[in-house]
Amino acid sequence: MKQKTKGVGPRIVAIILTIIIALFLNWLHLPPWNIRSVSFWWYWVFVCVVAPMTFSIVDTIAGYGATTIITKILRIIAIAMVIIIVILTFASSKIFNAARYSNLIDVEEGNFQEDIQSISTVEEAKNFPLLDVETAQKLGNRSLSQIKKVSQFEVNDEYNLISYNGKQYRLSPLEYSSFVKAMNNESIPGYVLVDSETQESQLVDLENEIKYAPSDIFSQDLNRHLRSKYPSYIFDKFQFDIDDSGEPYYIAPVLKPTIGLFGGQKVESFVIVNANSGECEEYLPEDLPEWVDHAYSLDYLMNLAENYYQYKDGFFNSLFSKTNVKKLSYSYEGENVNEDDQEDENKFVGYNSILTEDGVQFFTCVVSASNDESALGFILANSRTGKITYYECAGAEESTAQLQAESLYQNYGYKSSYPLMVNVDGVPTYIISLKDKSKINKAYVMINVENYTISASGETLEDALIEYREKVFGEEALTPDDLTSETPEEIEAEIFTTTGTITQLYQATQDGTTQFFFILDGDENLYISPITNNSRQVQMSVGSNVSIEYYNSPNEELVGIVSKIKIN
Repeated sequence: MKQKTKGVGPRIVAIILTIIIALFLNWLHLPPWNIRSVSFWWYWVFVCVVAPMTFSIVDTIAGYGATTIITKILRIIAIAMVIIIVILTFASSKIFNAARYSNLIDVEEGNFQEDIQSISTVEEAKNFPLLDVETAQKLGNRSLSQIKKVSQFEVNDEYNLISYNGKQYRLSPLEYSSFVKAMNNESIPGYVLVDSETQESQLVDLENEIKYAPSDIFSQDLNRHLRSKYPSYIFDKFQFDIDDSGEPYYIAPVLKPTIGLFGGQKVESFVIVNANSGECEEYLPEDLPEWVDHAYSLDYLMNLAENYYQYKDGFFNSLFSKTNVKKLSYSYEGENVNEDDQEDENKFVGYNSILTEDGVQFFTCVVSASNDESALGFILANSRTGKITYYECAGAEESTAQLQAESLYQNYGYKSSYPLMVNVDGVPTYIISLKDKSKINKAYVMINVENYTISASGETLEDALIEYREKVFGEEALTPDDLTSETPEEIEAEIFTTTGTITQLYQATQDGTTQFFFILDGDENLYISPITNNSRQVQMSVGSNVSIEYYNSPNEELVGIVSKIKIN
């Protein structure tokens, strides 16, 4: 039987159908129109695969038998593009560019004594906000009852730490719980704030509701809205934040590959979207508004830090000899994974966040590649500036501290939060909250990082601090009664400085911590300084000249507790 001669009509129909399918796929998947985006290349591979299928179907319906030259060419192009993608991805990989991945960021050395938040007095402990994501989720979800259409929305589970009106909160936006519910509503009513100090949650009911969100659909889908305005931009994970007046915004980091065609993506700028009006404005990292707390995503910062510590000496070194290779607790859970929690998707391990003078910081420990349950130090990753700072602080890794905390209340079955690191008069210390099955804080534990067997607990953080100071320094924490009516400014003024020559020097160990006791020439005070103040204290001797900062012991006369020491 003779095949029909192929006409122009079926060719035009096939081309039109291919264009329609290509446009629909572009609308559905929203790939960046950027040659440096892998998604862009795979989009065209898919189009080149779909097009021959469309031509074949049209040919079959029209009664044609032979495959056209166009379909053959398109198939060849699709195969060639896949090969190109594989080659370019391989060329951009860490196998060939390990050193460049390690150098994507400079990790600075920090000063523990100056940078890390101090908790030395009961008043400081009383006002210390200790609310992690897991507890914030439990508290925040309760506020959903305040919504009229409670079944239509759910709270995003991130609960990022922010500074708002001079206080610390955990913030999370409401979002649609399904496509159908997004169809039934024009906007999202607001967001949830959980006070980190009082642990009170509130639903903020906005006058100007959220109309552009990742969980919305069609033109109000935040991804689609941004793609229409910035078709070539490669976006990282969106961050939700609020300004000083409580207005909601989404912050979209813009990525630029720096290694090969696809690899080494770094944030180049940020697009801030008004969640109500959809108005967009692009900022360079150094020009971000002051109210922004979360610009860089947690995963982005941790990925940079992991590359820095793993690939300094090459890719294969990270697999085999592992010389100078380190890992982060963010990706290494240690042994603190309870069997009962294996299937618990809300089990949080690997990081916590804390608000410092420089902004919100993600905290996680740096451990050896051998996973020996000991920490070499820790990093703080600033979610506003993208700066990562390393603090040398050898001691127990977080999971060890968590298990130690749980052992103090093993009869109650409490589970520990992820620790935070604080400075107790120069001594690196973990703070951990213990929770019952309802995820509510029931007790607090302070654990010495250098020697995790030194631990103290209490129903409040103040109680734990008093016991901890007794074990570490042989004294109680300063209380409001000790401080009489002094203001915080006057308390700060009670830090004294002096310089002198050591005439008497003694060394002793108290609860596993080495302490140096010394008297200076012409000074009646006995000074006590823990080894954590300065490792070079082991080189001190009678005749050494030192400069110190200290405060007077509240329990003993003529005794100074040293917080900083420099051997001249």
